Amino acid sequence: MRALDQMDEKIINTLRKDGRASYRDLAAQVGISNVAVRDRINKLQKEGYIRGFFALIDAKTVGKTVSVLFDITTVPAEITQVANELAKCDEVTRIYEKAGASELIVHALFAELQDMQNFIEDVLYKTKGITQVLSSLILKRYKYDPSMTV
Repeated sequence: MRALDQMDEKIINTLRKDGRASYRDLAAQVGISNVAVRDRINKLQKEGYIRGFFALIDAKTVGKTVSVLFDITTVPAEITQVANELAKCDEVTRIYEKAGASELIVHALFAELQDMQNFIEDVLYKTKGITQVLSSLILKRYKYDPSMTV
């Protein structure tokens, strides 16, 4: 990938704060024309710097008040299959593989604690390749920035 110039960085940082900003608003904020902003955004998308745009939904407003991190240990040779299987679950919002161990960190959202328990029993305990499940209920979030991803 090419290195971003200062203008591309300004555009990206502005979009991180407001992904719905119009080309006109972006142009005013970064100091170039609407057409130049549009062209740069199209190029940034084509090159993979910008993967897409989405609505950020507050989980609580749609009834998902139970937020959980699962620390899942797997059979080493089956970690990818486990991750792919869990990725199919609507409750799961993120899956990360940890370095140095056959472990996944999985974030999931549920309406009630019973839904979490059902997920553990019906999905996690029955998924081939999972050897251990630890869960941590998230009580409070201090920072969350969905505008950057790996």
